[in-house]
Amino acid sequence: MIETRLRHAAQADLVMAFYNPISRARPWQLDRALDVVRAHRAADTVVVLGRDIGRPGATLATTTLGALRSDQVDMRTMVIVGSSTTRRFAIGDGREWVYTPRWYR
Repeated sequence: MIETRLRHAAQADLVMAFYNPISRARPWQLDRALDVVRAHRAADTVVVLGRDIGRPGATLATTTLGALRSDQVDMRTMVIVGSSTTRRFAIGDGREWVYTPRWYR
C-alpha cells in the first residue's frame, strides 16, 4: 500500500518529504523508497537533507537523487525530494537556496 502511494506521488511529480527515514530495525526501507522514486524521476532531481533541524548543530545539505546514498541519512534526517521544477541556486554568502515554483497548468 505505501509503495503504491509512493509510486503515484513520484509519477505525479509531487515534492516528497521522508521523516525518520531509516531505523536500525528496517535500514532497507529508504533504499527501496528511493528505487521507487528513481524509476519516475530524473537523476538530477534536487534533494535536500536536513539533519537535527531546530536543534543545536542542525545541518542542511543539497544533493541530487542520482547521487543520494542511504548512508548519508539517519533517523534524525529529513529527506526532501524535489519535483521536476525544483531548482537550487547559490546566494551571496556561499549557501544555496532551493525552491519549487508554484504554478499550475
